[in-house]
Amino acid sequence: MSADLVEKLVHAQHPDLITGVIREMSPGFDNSIWRLGEKLVVRLPRRQIAVALIENEQRWLPELARRLPLMVPTPIRVGRPNEDFPWPWTIAKWIEGTPGNEVDPSVLTSAARPLGGFFRALHHDAPEDAPTNEFRSVALLSHEAAFQGRLDQIDAAIHRDEILAIWRAALNAPPWVGARQWIHGDPHPANLIFREDRLVGVIDFGDMCAGDPATDLAGGLLSLPYESLDEFFRAYGTLGDAMLRRTLGWAVHFGLMFVLLGESDEPSYGPIGYRAIENAVAFASTLK
Repeated sequence: MSADLVEKLVHAQHPDLITGVIREMSPGFDNSIWRLGEKLVVRLPRRQIAVALIENEQRWLPELARRLPLMVPTPIRVGRPNEDFPWPWTIAKWIEGTPGNEVDPSVLTSAARPLGGFFRALHHDAPEDAPTNEFRSVALLSHEAAFQGRLDQIDAAIHRDEILAIWRAALNAPPWVGARQWIHGDPHPANLIFREDRLVGVIDFGDMCAGDPATDLAGGLLSLPYESLDEFFRAYGTLGDAMLRRTLGWAVHFGLMFVLLGESDEPSYGPIGYRAIENAVAFASTLK
């Protein structure tokens, strides 16, 4: 992938948007990311598995964005596959700011209320044809083998007994029994955008699907210092014991995943994982 290819693609299908320099930004796991002038961004799948994710955003994010209280990368143009690039791609408005894994941790406290409000606005009944996700639309029990495998890879000093107790409590909690809800699916700090120490946007909706709201609420434990969790949950609204238990279960599941990602792929993800685990252990002690 090169700037010349991106310019060629945009010029062929959306020439009116060529208004500035095209420059590469840090890629995500699934998409390459290119600034188009100062106000737009071009996102192109890096691998076949990401095609369905970007198609989900193109189909559903314009509908969901209307009720969301923070900025989101709503597609404004869709790129079609052609002989130069075999997959669909997206042009969206650029959300100026700094990802949450790059800000000073003290800034994250300010996100508690807006993040809780964002999830409250997002979590509404999903239609019958809403996408499902093999990793997010499922019950926690589906992740048992992966969870145990990750736990065995991490140093024993990481609250192993407490993590296991949280996991078991989450598996034993009553499942979500209401209508399937829209969820973001990947709510970690790198997908939160801050500007002037304030949460202004949420990005990367490729994993959005119908599922259990607890999956997203675990993002609060990934993203926020412990002392702001109460404000986060109050901003979201009333949560029963079962929802909290499942939220903590998803938090330790994601936490272990991020600790290992920090060791192998992205160093800034390690502290996110440890934060989620520490938060879950501390919060679980208040439920006993």
